[in-house]
Amino acid sequence: MLTVNEFTDFASLCDTLATKWLDLVVATPESQSCSFALAGGTTPAPLYRQFDRLFAASKSRHIQLLATDERWVPDSDPQSNEGLFRQCFASSSTHWNLVSLKNNLPAPADAIADIDARLNKDSPDPFTAVILGMGTDGHIASLFPDAPQLLTKDIRSSCVAAVNPATQQERMSLSFARLLATKAIWLVITGAEKRAVLEQASKTHTRPIGALLAAADVEVFWCP
Repeated sequence: MLTVNEFTDFASLCDTLATKWLDLVVATPESQSCSFALAGGTTPAPLYRQFDRLFAASKSRHIQLLATDERWVPDSDPQSNEGLFRQCFASSSTHWNLVSLKNNLPAPADAIADIDARLNKDSPDPFTAVILGMGTDGHIASLFPDAPQLLTKDIRSSCVAAVNPATQQERMSLSFARLLATKAIWLVITGAEKRAVLEQASKTHTRPIGALLAAADVEVFWCP
């Protein structure tokens, strides 16, 4: 099922989703894990800062954060999603821990076994929620349209090595099956172009976003 929430501007979107996110954290019993896989990039950064302010003020429980995907660069690199999280969640840094998708090996393909073992050890339970973005080509996380073999629930590993077809940049991504192992999926997108891609994919189930819509309930948060 696809549910679309529309907002007039991104600030309103962030206020609503950050509050919804905090409410979910507060409502999760201490006996259950509370973990979130988060999209990177510049678009969701204001959302993360808004949640950081609410979360720091709430004195709520401890949570776990992961990136849905990560570029194979140091945290200090402006393109690092994990580096972005450390900046955006600075006020609440004592209330969360990050499970990294990186290690010191030369390339993501070399690191799959090690990162998969880390994820299975440190984050074995279904996510409380996954926050995804989407490219204009319909990709989610680092699951791109030119790699349909990655869009299968049969991949046993929790992570997969990926390459951005436009830049040839290497990345590590949560696998399709691991993204689906969650209690909620929230998709954050902006603009008419991405809205059109989403609507087409919801009818044809093409592109990675279409595969996601065919496999799971997705709640969309959109503004122009």
